[in-house]
Amino acid sequence: MIKLEDSDEDFYFCTSGNWSTVVLAKNKNEAANEALSCANFVLEKDCMVSPCMRVKKIKLDIEESDSIFRIDEIFADIGMHKESRSMSEIIKNLSK
Repeated sequence: MIKLEDSDEDFYFCTSGNWSTVVLAKNKNEAANEALSCANFVLEKDCMVSPCMRVKKIKLDIEESDSIFRIDEIFADIGMHKESRSMSEIIKNLSK
């Protein structure tokens, strides 16, 4: 899931039956519809549903339990070493 900063949509956590997913939607009803469509498409015959679906809006506030990682280190960890070096240089220049 990717959300642009100026988007009027929010992330929602949805769960029913034997699956859970996170979807991007404008409201809870749209999120429920998108979640079931996605689960049905991906899981096909293995998609189970319960009589209800739990839908919860995800609030993206930084909390004490959040972790912050340097992007240059993440690039290096996934094998994008050129990008890691470039970003590392940018970060060094920001601190000057």
